[in-house]
Amino acid sequence: FIMNISSAIENIRRIFHLNRAMDELDHLYSYDVLCGIYNRNGFIKRADEIFKECIIGSQKIMISFIDMDGLKSINDNYGHTEGDFALQRLARIVSDCCLATSICARFGGDEFIILTRDVSEGDDVSMEHRFCNTLNSRKKLLEKPYELSASIGSVIVTASKDVTLYSVIKQADEKMYQ
Repeated sequence: FIMNISSAIENIRRIFHLNRAMDELDHLYSYDVLCGIYNRNGFIKRADEIFKECIIGSQKIMISFIDMDGLKSINDNYGHTEGDFALQRLARIVSDCCLATSICARFGGDEFIILTRDVSEGDDVSMEHRFCNTLNSRKKLLEKPYELSASIGSVIVTASKDVTLYSVIKQADEKMYQ
Protein backbone atom coordinates (compact mmCIF):
# COMPACT_ATOMS: atom_id res chain seq x y z
CA PHE A 1 0.00 0.00 0.00
CA ILE A 2 2.80 2.45 0.96
CA MET A 3 4.72 1.56 -2.23
CA ASN A 4 1.62 2.34 -4.30
CA ILE A 5 1.21 5.71 -2.57
CA SER A 6 4.89 6.48 -3.07
CA SER A 7 4.66 5.53 -6.74
CA ALA A 8 1.54 7.70 -7.19
CA ILE A 9 3.25 10.68 -5.54
CA GLU A 10 6.29 10.21 -7.78
CA ASN A 11 4.03 10.10 -10.86
CA ILE A 12 2.31 13.32 -9.75
CA ARG A 13 5.71 14.97 -9.29
CA ARG A 14 6.80 13.88 -12.79
CA ILE A 15 3.58 15.15 -14.36
CA PHE A 16 4.01 18.48 -12.53
CA HIS A 17 7.57 18.90 -13.86
CA LEU A 18 6.54 17.77 -17.34
CA ASN A 19 3.75 20.37 -17.40
CA ARG A 20 6.19 23.08 -16.30
CA ALA A 21 8.60 22.05 -19.05
CA MET A 22 5.79 22.13 -21.62
CA ASP A 23 4.73 25.60 -20.45
CA GLU A 24 8.32 26.80 -20.79
CA LEU A 25 8.61 25.32 -24.29
CA ASP A 26 5.32 27.00 -25.28
CA HIS A 27 6.69 30.30 -23.97
CA LEU A 28 9.93 29.89 -25.93
CA TYR A 29 7.93 28.94 -29.03
CA SER A 30 5.69 32.03 -28.75
CA TYR A 31 7.86 34.87 -27.40
CA ASP A 32 10.88 36.72 -28.70
CA VAL A 33 13.46 36.48 -25.95
CA LEU A 34 15.40 39.55 -27.10
CA CYS A 35 12.43 41.91 -27.35
CA GLY A 36 10.05 40.50 -24.74
CA ILE A 37 7.00 40.44 -27.04
CA TYR A 38 5.40 37.75 -29.21
CA ASN A 39 7.47 36.29 -32.01
CA ARG A 40 5.95 35.36 -35.39
CA ASN A 41 4.71 31.99 -34.11
CA GLY A 42 3.06 33.44 -31.03
CA PHE A 43 1.56 36.31 -32.99
CA ILE A 44 0.05 34.09 -35.70
CA LYS A 45 -1.40 31.74 -33.09
CA ARG A 46 -3.02 34.55 -31.07
CA ALA A 47 -3.91 36.73 -34.09
CA ASP A 48 -5.67 33.81 -35.74
CA GLU A 49 -7.82 33.34 -32.62
CA ILE A 50 -8.64 37.07 -32.54
CA PHE A 51 -9.35 37.15 -36.27
CA LYS A 52 -11.84 34.27 -35.97
CA GLU A 53 -13.59 36.04 -33.08
CA CYS A 54 -13.78 39.22 -35.17
CA ILE A 55 -15.30 37.33 -38.10
CA ILE A 56 -18.15 36.19 -35.85
CA GLY A 57 -18.79 39.76 -34.70
CA SER A 58 -18.04 41.36 -38.11
CA GLN A 59 -15.54 43.62 -36.34
CA LYS A 60 -12.98 45.79 -38.08
CA ILE A 61 -9.35 44.97 -37.43
CA MET A 62 -6.22 46.97 -38.08
CA ILE A 63 -2.83 45.57 -38.96
CA SER A 64 0.17 47.89 -38.62
CA PHE A 65 3.42 46.65 -40.14
CA ILE A 66 6.65 48.28 -39.00
CA ASP A 67 10.12 47.90 -40.48
CA MET A 68 13.19 49.25 -38.72
CA ASP A 69 15.38 51.38 -40.96
CA GLY A 70 19.16 50.92 -40.96
CA LEU A 71 19.64 47.89 -38.70
CA LYS A 72 22.37 46.50 -40.95
CA SER A 73 24.23 49.79 -40.77
CA ILE A 74 23.99 49.83 -36.97
CA ASN A 75 25.26 46.23 -36.79
CA ASP A 76 28.09 46.92 -39.27
CA ASN A 77 29.25 50.18 -37.70
CA TYR A 78 28.58 49.67 -33.98
CA GLY A 79 28.29 45.91 -33.50
CA HIS A 80 25.49 43.42 -32.98
CA THR A 81 25.11 44.27 -29.31
CA GLU A 82 24.18 47.81 -30.31
CA GLY A 83 21.89 46.42 -33.02
CA ASP A 84 20.16 44.29 -30.37
CA PHE A 85 19.81 47.37 -28.17
CA ALA A 86 18.17 49.29 -31.05
CA LEU A 87 15.77 46.38 -31.71
CA GLN A 88 14.83 46.29 -28.02
CA ARG A 89 14.15 50.04 -27.98
CA LEU A 90 11.99 49.79 -31.10
CA ALA A 91 10.12 46.79 -29.66
CA ARG A 92 9.36 48.87 -26.55
CA ILE A 93 8.06 51.71 -28.71
CA VAL A 94 5.87 49.29 -30.68
CA SER A 95 4.55 47.76 -27.47
CA ASP A 96 3.88 51.16 -25.91
CA CYS A 97 1.85 52.22 -28.97
CA CYS A 98 -0.50 49.26 -28.58
CA LEU A 99 -4.00 49.80 -27.28
CA ALA A 100 -5.79 47.51 -24.81
CA THR A 101 -7.31 45.75 -27.83
CA SER A 102 -3.93 45.19 -29.54
CA ILE A 103 -1.26 42.53 -29.67
CA CYS A 104 2.21 43.06 -31.10
CA ALA A 105 5.16 40.96 -32.18
CA ARG A 106 8.59 40.96 -33.65
CA PHE A 107 7.59 39.42 -36.96
CA GLY A 108 11.06 38.92 -38.40
CA GLY A 109 14.60 40.25 -38.09
CA ASP A 110 13.77 43.97 -38.01
CA GLU A 111 10.03 43.76 -38.70
CA PHE A 112 7.27 44.29 -36.16
CA ILE A 113 3.52 43.94 -36.37
CA ILE A 114 0.51 45.15 -34.40
CA LEU A 115 -3.03 43.75 -34.65
CA THR A 116 -5.80 45.85 -33.13
CA ARG A 117 -9.40 44.71 -32.99
CA ASP A 118 -12.65 46.66 -32.93
CA VAL A 119 -11.28 49.76 -34.67
CA SER A 120 -12.93 52.60 -36.57
CA GLU A 121 -12.03 54.39 -39.77
CA GLY A 122 -9.20 56.82 -39.08
CA ASP A 123 -7.61 54.69 -36.37
CA ASP A 124 -4.90 53.73 -38.86
CA VAL A 125 -3.84 57.37 -39.18
CA SER A 126 -3.99 57.76 -35.38
CA MET A 127 -1.80 54.68 -34.90
CA GLU A 128 0.77 55.90 -37.39
CA HIS A 129 0.89 59.36 -35.76
CA ARG A 130 1.16 57.83 -32.28
CA PHE A 131 3.98 55.57 -33.44
CA CYS A 132 5.92 58.34 -35.21
CA ASN A 133 5.53 60.75 -32.29
CA THR A 134 6.63 58.12 -29.77
CA LEU A 135 9.59 57.14 -31.95
CA ASN A 136 10.69 60.75 -32.41
CA SER A 137 10.46 61.57 -28.71
CA ARG A 138 12.31 58.43 -27.64
CA LYS A 139 15.14 58.68 -30.14
CA LYS A 140 16.01 62.10 -28.71
CA LEU A 141 16.53 60.42 -25.33
CA LEU A 142 18.79 57.67 -26.66
CA GLU A 143 21.80 59.87 -27.38
CA LYS A 144 23.31 57.32 -29.76
CA PRO A 145 25.62 58.00 -32.71
CA TYR A 146 22.94 56.54 -35.02
CA GLU A 147 19.32 57.47 -35.55
CA LEU A 148 16.60 55.02 -34.58
CA SER A 149 14.02 55.12 -37.36
CA ALA A 150 11.31 52.93 -38.82
CA SER A 151 8.61 52.87 -41.47
CA ILE A 152 4.97 51.99 -40.73
CA GLY A 153 1.95 51.06 -42.80
CA SER A 154 -1.52 50.34 -41.44
CA VAL A 155 -4.69 48.96 -42.98
CA ILE A 156 -8.19 48.51 -41.63
CA VAL A 157 -10.53 45.78 -42.87
CA THR A 158 -13.74 44.19 -41.69
CA ALA A 159 -12.97 40.62 -40.67
CA SER A 160 -14.86 38.16 -42.84
CA LYS A 161 -14.49 34.67 -44.24
CA ASP A 162 -13.56 36.24 -47.58
CA VAL A 163 -10.48 37.89 -46.06
CA THR A 164 -7.44 36.07 -44.72
CA LEU A 165 -5.18 37.32 -41.98
CA TYR A 166 -2.23 36.77 -44.32
CA SER A 167 -3.78 39.00 -47.00
CA VAL A 168 -4.28 41.83 -44.49
CA ILE A 169 -0.69 41.50 -43.29
CA LYS A 170 0.48 41.64 -46.91
CA GLN A 171 -1.60 44.80 -47.53
CA ALA A 172 -0.07 46.50 -44.46
CA ASP A 173 3.42 45.49 -45.59
CA GLU A 174 2.78 46.95 -49.05
CA LYS A 175 1.38 50.16 -47.55
CA MET A 176 4.47 50.48 -45.35
CA TYR A 177 6.67 50.46 -48.47
CA GLN A 178 4.60 53.26 -49.99
